[in-house]
Amino acid sequence: MRRSGKSIAALLMDQKVAAGVGNIFRAEVLYRHRLDPTVPGKQIDRRTWDALWTDLVGLMQYAVGKGRIDTVRDEHGPEAQGRDPREDRHGGEVYVYRRAGQPCLVCGSEIRTAMLEGRNMYWCGRCQRRKRAS
Repeated sequence: MRRSGKSIAALLMDQKVAAGVGNIFRAEVLYRHRLDPTVPGKQIDRRTWDALWTDLVGLMQYAVGKGRIDTVRDEHGPEAQGRDPREDRHGGEVYVYRRAGQPCLVCGSEIRTAMLEGRNMYWCGRCQRRKRAS
């Protein structure tokens, strides 16, 4: 990863880099860390990668235990924000995945989508500007 000019979003989907991440977890972990999905892997420092990986492991363990993918922190959940729970066949509360055109749960900007290596990528252009974990 440290030698790659491919984006962090592309690298997270590369099974040689991070097996099993998948499209939902990719979109959500990048959002949770406010990382720009287009940042080249070679610009991702060790601290940032460790933070991403630790979060991914926790999110995936939670999903296996609950049988659904929930990535939204409590302060952005339906009860805290006074909104209806998300209804989607994939289940779970998410920040950006399959929410293109809808408002960001944090800043209200429109969630964006684009194709990246044959997969839909989702992100918030306002919240996801960082190049490393804070």
